[in-house]
Amino acid sequence: GGGIAGLMTALHLAPEPVVLLTNAPLGTGACSELAQGGLAASLGGDDGPDFHLCDTIAAGDGLCDEATVRRVVRAAPEAIRTIQRFGVDFDQHPDRALRLGLEAAHSRRRIVHAAGDATGRELVRALVAAVRRTASITIIENVEVRRLVVQ
Repeated sequence: GGGIAGLMTALHLAPEPVVLLTNAPLGTGACSELAQGGLAASLGGDDGPDFHLCDTIAAGDGLCDEATVRRVVRAAPEAIRTIQRFGVDFDQHPDRALRLGLEAAHSRRRIVHAAGDATGRELVRALVAAVRRTASITIIENVEVRRLVVQ
C-alpha cells in the first residue's frame, strides 16, 4: 500500500527485496495524506515515557491496555527520529529544535507537527521520496491485487 503504514513497512524491510503495490500513483489515494494534527512522543527535557503513559491511560478512561500503551510510548521517540532520518521535516524553532506542542490530554509539550497541520501530507511526501531512493524496493503502481498465489 501507498499509505504511511505501507511505506514504513517497505522502508523497514529494506535492504531485503521488497515489492510495493499500490492501486494509484504512489503517494496519492491513501487516507494518510489527509491526516492532520501531530504525533505524540516524549521528546522534551521535562518529559518521559512514564508521564506520556499516565496521560494516555487517563485519557483512555479505562479503555487502554496498559502494556500496549507502555510499548507505544517507549517506542515513540525513536519512531520520530527514524522518520526524520527518512526525510520528514517536522516544524522547528529557529535553533532547529523540534517545535513541541501541548494538546488535548497531554500534560507536557510532546506533539510534533510537520507543515503546520498537514502532518500526514508531509509524512507521505518524505516517505515516498525515501522509498523511491531505495534500490531494493520495487514499486508497481496503478494495480489491484485480487488473488495471491503461493507456490
